[in-house]
Amino acid sequence: MKVTQKDIAAKLGVSTSLVSRVLSGQAHRIGVHPSKIEEILRVAKEMNYVPSPAALALRGKKSNTVGIVAYDFHSPYFSLLISELQELAHSKNYSLLLVGFLNRKPNEADLLPLYKHSVEGIIILGSYGDLSWTNAFGEIPVARIGHGEHENLKLSISVDEHDAMQKIFRYISKDLKKTKTAFAMRSLPAHELRCTCAKESANNFGCSIEILPTSNADKDFACGSDIAREILKTRDKLPEVIVCATDMIAMGMIKKFYENDIRVPEDIAIIGFDDIPEASNYIPSITSFRQPIKAYAKECFNAVIDENYQTSKVKLLEGDLLIRKSTL
Repeated sequence: MKVTQKDIAAKLGVSTSLVSRVLSGQAHRIGVHPSKIEEILRVAKEMNYVPSPAALALRGKKSNTVGIVAYDFHSPYFSLLISELQELAHSKNYSLLLVGFLNRKPNEADLLPLYKHSVEGIIILGSYGDLSWTNAFGEIPVARIGHGEHENLKLSISVDEHDAMQKIFRYISKDLKKTKTAFAMRSLPAHELRCTCAKESANNFGCSIEILPTSNADKDFACGSDIAREILKTRDKLPEVIVCATDMIAMGMIKKFYENDIRVPEDIAIIGFDDIPEASNYIPSITSFRQPIKAYAKECFNAVIDENYQTSKVKLLEGDLLIRKSTL
């Protein structure tokens, strides 16, 4: 639990207002004895007290620091977002403070750096999850790149999943002239939303779609490899096209197919999502849906550093399907 000024006051048997005066550097104005000041500061340090960023902001202290909360440090997609945010921060004379949550759930140790460095805003990278922890940051603006609304979010910005899947299945139906499709994903809320939109779009374009059983792997590449292995074990006939929830899942599948003499795209076409740099460099290069990460970064950064920045609470942006050799 986060230590409060009230906790310090209770331990010392003094008033909360006295503790507040000492910790805010105002004790001398009311003639507090130096020994009492020293005692309060010592106990505060022993109890690992850190002031809330909201309190520091009220004192007019600007840190020029934005906190970045990443749900998954292994994701190349998040790496792209962090890179874009870093460029923006540098151009505006800001610093980034990067923290991560294990299994998307923060504990006090995860939040401590955000308090300690008195961030002026917080940007969350990742969809959904419990955001009750943001209550502790008072008026500090919070934005998210990903799906999921919350009362504490000034902005939630993400890709228009319906538009993305419409573009993908239009390409499958009209350009590839194929109808037998499948969808590969991990058991994550964002992937499930993408899957729902894939099913709707497949139906719109007259395609059949099979939702492939996922695996227990906690990384996308391993998940893709596991799914491909199960496909090869359990069936004689492959789908014509597999749409993957991420590029890394697509890469895992392609590798496993290659190891089993299944050719991409001759025997099966593969489509990824996110357009990470590895997608264009893979063999074969992967047809992928590119998300507008520059726009995400710009919107979120402005939302948390500019109190006058006007924006809707939820924004869905369109991206582009990039055609490469995994479907040609």
